[in-house]
Amino acid sequence: MIHKLGMPYQGSKRKLAKPIVDKILADNPGTKYVFDLFGGGGAMSFELLQRPGIKLVVYNELNTGVVELLKDIQSTGVTPKYFQWIDRETFHANKNKNDWLGGFCKVLWSFGNTQNSYLFGKPIENNKRLAHLMVVNKDKDALLELANILEIDIPESILDIESIHNRRLKFSSIVRENRKRFDLQHLQQLQHNIKTQPSLFDEQHLYLDDLDIQNKSFENVIIDTPVAETIIYLDPPYKGTGEYEKKLNHDLLVDYINNSRYKIYMSSYNSRLRCIAEFSHRCTLSATANNKITEKLFVRNIGERVANIFNI
Repeated sequence: MIHKLGMPYQGSKRKLAKPIVDKILADNPGTKYVFDLFGGGGAMSFELLQRPGIKLVVYNELNTGVVELLKDIQSTGVTPKYFQWIDRETFHANKNKNDWLGGFCKVLWSFGNTQNSYLFGKPIENNKRLAHLMVVNKDKDALLELANILEIDIPESILDIESIHNRRLKFSSIVRENRKRFDLQHLQQLQHNIKTQPSLFDEQHLYLDDLDIQNKSFENVIIDTPVAETIIYLDPPYKGTGEYEKKLNHDLLVDYINNSRYKIYMSSYNSRLRCIAEFSHRCTLSATANNKITEKLFVRNIGERVANIFNI
């Protein structure tokens, strides 16, 4: 069974990692070494680690806090600190730090995973905190306070439910039954991104232990594996879209692609490289009905040169 792994991240390939990897490996069945040079949330690297025949996956990410978060999960597994509530002050005090907590604030507690603004607006922050304490930490006082604020009956038996996932589902059903408009987006995000994904990291230590984690600018990652058995995968910040914390020099990327002796695949919306596949999915950050996004997979074959990789 191949698990969908990966931390929440702006532009994450968690939904698309499997078909992208399927396509790359189908076209390159002899691949043994893959360098994921803009690793982000790690979805592509984790997908590749689960594939037979792959001997080495190098995950590289320039954002030090995100790298330290992944290294911490790799070395210690998922510990209780990952289930703490992060308030607005803690977020802003730590989001730019280059440690695991800085990475934790960036990838889980930022609105839209943009790594900049806090996840919740001030009017709903306290309700979110109480819901977190009740569902995640089984806090009885938080349950009673939230029930009073929402003016609904939340039975204390919800705290006896075994898993966070099932407690969250029960709480959601209670809210729906009472026809109250209480947004559970964060509880869902917490469940799917911290309870499920890092616990899978913990259970699948075979995969995470084998991951080579690096924290460099993409052009500084040393690649000296056999050309015929190596693939470079690029998922750079898309030109013309929202900015990431670390800005990309696109001219430098063009030079890197042209000068590399390896076969390179790149995900983007548009490029002058040859498009070999398209993947459609729905953007979870958009509340509109028409939120379908089509991303493309491009390839640059060995020895091929382009004047510019971007159409825009």
